[in-house]
Amino acid sequence: MQPTSPTPPAARSEPVIELVRTQRQNVGYALLVASAVCLALTGWLALKTSRISAPAEAPKNEKGKLDDPFARTAELSQPSRFDYVIGALGAFEWCVTFGGIGAALLARRPKLTLAEQHTEARLVVLVLGSSLGSALIVLGATYFYNWSESVTKWLDQGERAEARWVLTPLLIVVVGGALTFVAAQPARAEERNNARVRQFIYGSNFGLTVLMLFVVLVIVNVVVALRVPNKLDTTQTGMYTLSPQTKQLLETLEQPIQAYSIFQENDPVAEDLNRLLANCQDAARGKFRVTLLNPALNKAEIAKLRSDYPQAELSREGLLLVAGGEGDRNRHSFLRADEFEESKPDAQGRQVPVFNGEPKLLRELLFLAENKQKPKVYFTQSSGELALAGGADRRRSAAGLKAYLEKNYFEVVPLKADPGAPARVPDDATAVVIADPTATLPPALSDAIRDYMTRTLPDGRKGKLVVLAGQQPGADGKPLVTGVEPVLQSFGVRLSDRFLYAAPNDELGALDRARGTRVMLGRLTQEAVDARNPVALGFNRMSALALLDCRELAAAPGGNAKTVTLFLSDPGRETWSPPRYEPDPARAWGEFTQRVNRIFAGAGTLDEKRRAAQPLVAEMQISDEPRPLVVFASEGPTARVAVFGCGWFASDDAERTASDRFGARNATVWLDLMGSTLDWVRDRPTVSGPSEKQYTVYQLQPGYSSLRLIWVPLGLALVSVAGLGAGVWVIRRK
Repeated sequence: MQPTSPTPPAARSEPVIELVRTQRQNVGYALLVASAVCLALTGWLALKTSRISAPAEAPKNEKGKLDDPFARTAELSQPSRFDYVIGALGAFEWCVTFGGIGAALLARRPKLTLAEQHTEARLVVLVLGSSLGSALIVLGATYFYNWSESVTKWLDQGERAEARWVLTPLLIVVVGGALTFVAAQPARAEERNNARVRQFIYGSNFGLTVLMLFVVLVIVNVVVALRVPNKLDTTQTGMYTLSPQTKQLLETLEQPIQAYSIFQENDPVAEDLNRLLANCQDAARGKFRVTLLNPALNKAEIAKLRSDYPQAELSREGLLLVAGGEGDRNRHSFLRADEFEESKPDAQGRQVPVFNGEPKLLRELLFLAENKQKPKVYFTQSSGELALAGGADRRRSAAGLKAYLEKNYFEVVPLKADPGAPARVPDDATAVVIADPTATLPPALSDAIRDYMTRTLPDGRKGKLVVLAGQQPGADGKPLVTGVEPVLQSFGVRLSDRFLYAAPNDELGALDRARGTRVMLGRLTQEAVDARNPVALGFNRMSALALLDCRELAAAPGGNAKTVTLFLSDPGRETWSPPRYEPDPARAWGEFTQRVNRIFAGAGTLDEKRRAAQPLVAEMQISDEPRPLVVFASEGPTARVAVFGCGWFASDDAERTASDRFGARNATVWLDLMGSTLDWVRDRPTVSGPSEKQYTVYQLQPGYSSLRLIWVPLGLALVSVAGLGAGVWVIRRK
């Protein structure tokens, strides 16, 4: 009788192998029981598949949880038949695997030697684990594909409840891979000595690698496509980059928007617009959908749109926006193709094309979001304010501002106070604007504005106020008292009781020479940018904004609102603030400098001269520190008051100055500031601003070397490829 082989040391550390070897029959019966359970599960899933045609709400248990493993939400009245079919096939595969291996353990006689018994047990574990693991990987990958809409809802639309229907298939795949890997480990002790075991191990490893690689590539590509931007804007002007305002609106859309882009092929404007729409679709998290239609290829679809929206000009190319889904026939808007491109002067005065698709689109989306109701902005017209009706004096006319606001879907309404009659700000006022008055507001109107700003409107809104208080003198030569100073002080803003001028500066060229020391260069504050103020973000690219006839602002104690300074005077440029109005500030500055020069030219020590000049400096309040020019005040997230120490920028003279003096591409830059402010006070994303994109042709500068630009890189590439090939050949020869 041959002695039995001693038990290998590794076997004592393999409890599963020992269990299969020593409890062979019990393991076989357990596998048959598992096979029967899987067979019953297969039958139940097949029965569910046959009964799925009747729509019914997914059943719930007493805790409100879904009993059906495939009814992912109660809203799915008819779960997918495919889910049950795949589940049934997986359960049947487990039934066959468990039953086959269990029957083999019971039917076959045990091996004679201990080594053969260990080999057989390792093969049983390897086959069982590999079969079950591969089935789990295929099952998880199939469900991940079938439930792919949950990936979009979770990652793109932010619906966190859908995460479980993404993570569950991934967990199944991970468990299947881990089971296959663990099942192969005991058999590795036999791979050098047993060709059959080695074939099983290598086959299972190959299958596991292929399945896992395929699953990982699919999953990673899906996740990356949804979470990582797939477009890279390399243009200097950010031609294809959305502004923060547009992203903010798209991310907070309350109702879905369907956009139909109807253009012929090879239309340059259409290409830029479609890129813009694609970026909007990516940023809106499922609330903004785009459909591209060609008039020549999609005649049936366009004909249906014409019948559904007869008021739209669908006989022309353009963009159709539909809010609230296809069931809402009233809330739609159509933008013609020629509205997305216009010509404006550049810095040299030449007419250049600009793409204004983003501001146009954003304004239309806001208009649709507000159910096509234009916000009413009331301008006071009782105290010499900028005239909405226009006039011969462009300096006191705001006809351009009125036309600009109406073009951007504002309703501009004059607000007048009849003498001797009580005044009241209407409840439908979105905001009240006091545009640079030359006289104190009537007491009745001041009281009405105070009441409007302190009471709660019927729809729950708070009053909004915009004050433009420029350099207007009163009858006593001191700065004008507007009549709303108490309201402003309650929000923490105070109008200075002195005028504001600046030292001459050649940076503004012709404008500075014509206007003397009345011009201020407003610099955007980092404080406003850090506070994520929408107006500051919209004008962040501008180095400075020229303002004429300014008045300093200051913080008022006791205000119950949070204030942020938007614009300061130019740091380092000397400013001075006399208590009375100077008709000719340039002459006054010259006289001041002459008096100071005479003091320093006289006898005495330097300290004595400084002390002698100190009263003059104190009287003029000279400082090189920046002074506040624009201050916004809000109560929590709600905007309430915007105060400008300048009224000129809203006049027709400002627009003329921009085009005549500067030759600026955007002649409406000051009007954009006013439009952005009105957007801010009504708690909407700012649409106005320098967001138009200028078309630019990029050319190589004269004198470039074609040798270094073309032939040197080509030669380096050829040398690199040849060197790499030679290196591989040498290594293979060795």
